[in-house]
Amino acid sequence: MQRIGCLGPEGSFSEEAVHCFLAGDAEFKRNPPQVCIYTTIPQLLRACDQKAIDWAFVPVENSIEGQVGATLDTLIQSEELLIYREFKHHIKQCLLTAHPLELSQIATVYSHEQGLGQCREFIEQNLGSAVQVVCSSTAEAAKQVAAAKQNWAAIAPLRAAEVYGLCCQAEGIQDIRQNETRFIMVGHRLAEMSNCDKTSLALVTADRPGALYQVLHEFAVREINLTHIQSRPSKQRLGEYIFFIDVDGYALSVPIQDVLAALQQQQVKVKLLGSYPKAP
Repeated sequence: MQRIGCLGPEGSFSEEAVHCFLAGDAEFKRNPPQVCIYTTIPQLLRACDQKAIDWAFVPVENSIEGQVGATLDTLIQSEELLIYREFKHHIKQCLLTAHPLELSQIATVYSHEQGLGQCREFIEQNLGSAVQVVCSSTAEAAKQVAAAKQNWAAIAPLRAAEVYGLCCQAEGIQDIRQNETRFIMVGHRLAEMSNCDKTSLALVTADRPGALYQVLHEFAVREINLTHIQSRPSKQRLGEYIFFIDVDGYALSVPIQDVLAALQQQQVKVKLLGSYPKAP
């Protein structure tokens, strides 16, 4: 059986997302891999790089918080890992209790600091007198509430209710409804071409005026749509940045191969991060 790693603990949003992904992807639905829990993103990606697991399922971008630096920084260090799939997961915060309660009965509410912050309006309107306690993760908050069996509540994913046997008092209590995280499934092979692909690249330009413009120009003249660009410090020298770029199309198609050849002539360092079907 294949193994896929995700960020824990059990009951986390990452674990919820990986189960949703596996249930909906045709290739993995029939023979889903065993899910393995890891405590950090670098640890998870290194385990995949060293082939301790077959796949790594990691967050790469959030619609509110932006890029996940740990994923990009670790991915760029690997010579072999390739993005095989992407998956967009809606982040829905839920109010969980050990037994059915009226909201006015809840004395303490536990969550990660981001969980509490994302649900500030709900807490003020419905749990104004409850004490707020910060935990290391939303899943840890759910675990504590389940163990105590007091008039406490956790703000956590619905998956945590299933894992720890909690009652869901309210769903979707976050202040910003459209909160999505994009996950990538990373492995050791390139995905096959589909009818709607995306290619992810990392590149370092020369330190000269117009260097980035020249790179983008190569895509523009070939009418290749650039859908995403962001930068991260290279961690090699001050002022040097790695640009992460997503473009429409498959890496082995003629237009993208022409771009890569032109960039090589310009002495631009380019790393292919993967070509894979776009998430719906």
